[in-house]
Amino acid sequence: MTVTLTGDFFLYLSGFGSFPIKTKMATPMLTGFQERVNHVIERLHDVDAVKFGNFTLKSGIQSPVYFDLRVMISHPDIMVEVSKLLFDKISSSKFSSICGVPYTALPIATLMSAANNVPMLIRRKEAKGYGTNKLIEGKFKEGDSCLIVEDVVSSGSSILETAKSLNGSGLVVTEAVVLLNREQGGPEKLEANGITLHSVFTMTDVLNVLSKAGKMDPDMVTKVSEYIAANKFEPNKDILSAKPKNNDVLKYSERAAMCSNELSRRLFAIMEKKKTNLALSADVTSSKELLKLVEKTGPYVCMVKTHVDILEDFSQEVIENLTTLAAKHNFILFEDR
Repeated sequence: MTVTLTGDFFLYLSGFGSFPIKTKMATPMLTGFQERVNHVIERLHDVDAVKFGNFTLKSGIQSPVYFDLRVMISHPDIMVEVSKLLFDKISSSKFSSICGVPYTALPIATLMSAANNVPMLIRRKEAKGYGTNKLIEGKFKEGDSCLIVEDVVSSGSSILETAKSLNGSGLVVTEAVVLLNREQGGPEKLEANGITLHSVFTMTDVLNVLSKAGKMDPDMVTKVSEYIAANKFEPNKDILSAKPKNNDVLKYSERAAMCSNELSRRLFAIMEKKKTNLALSADVTSSKELLKLVEKTGPYVCMVKTHVDILEDFSQEVIENLTTLAAKHNFILFEDR
C-alpha cells in the first residue's frame, strides 16, 4: 500500500522516540469537471477561438484578448464537449426548454437539447412578416420556464434581449448558462433583472490555464491581467444600466452619467440637449446632394451616418464640410465603412 504524506509529520519508532519528517505539500487535485474545463480552454486557444493582440470590441473598447467562438462549428469535438460542460453546469436547475441566443449559441443549444432530450426553442431576431409571424419558434405553453444558453457574456445585453422576447411570448426566464464570463458586469446586470447566470469559466480562468500551460508570454499575461482589472464591473455605477426600478424611464442625461465610454456619453448629451434620438443614414452618391441633405436635417438629428465609398466625387473637402456641419448643428458623424 502506498501512502502519500503532505505537510510536517513525526515518525515514531518503538524504542527510539519520534523524529520529524518534512514533506512537500501536495498539489490540490482538480475535479473531473475542472480538468475538462481546462482542456477545453486550451483547445479553444489551439483553434484560434482565443486570440491575443490588439482588438477593438463592439463597445469600442480596446482589448488585448478576443474570443471568436464561432470557429467551434468547424471542430465537432469541441462543440460536443462545450455542450456537455454547459449542461453539467446547470444539471440541478429546473426548466422546461432551452433557447440559444442567436447565432453562435444555436448549435450549442441544439446539441444540449438532442443529447439530454430537452425541448428547444428558437428566438428570431425579427418576425417573419408572413405565416404565423412568430418571434419564438417551438412548442410551449404560457408559464413554462426556459433556460437561455449563450457562448460569451460581457454586459449581458444579448441575454436580456432574448429574455425579453421569451417573456413577451409568455415564457418565464430566471436562469441562463454561458461558456465564458468576461467579468464585465454581465452576471450583476442579469441578477438585477431577475436572471441568475451560471458560467463554465471566466476571463481570469482563461488567463490562469493558458499561462500555466505555457501558451502565453509573461508580458501578455500582465497586459491581459491589467485589462481585466481596469474593466471590472463597478456595482455603484454600472448596475444603474440594468432595468430601472419601478419601470421608470431614465433621462438621456441620466444615461450619459452612467457611461464610461466618452463617445456614448457625448451622444446621450446631444440627445438630451436637442430632444431627439433620430439618426440620418445619408446614402447618396453625390457630395453636393449629401451636404445639402445634412444641412437640412442637421438641426433635427443626433447622428449622421455616411458611406463615403459610394460617393462618386469624394474628396477631402467633403470631410471638412461635413465636420463643419457637425459642429454647427451639434451631431455626431459616423462613417460606417
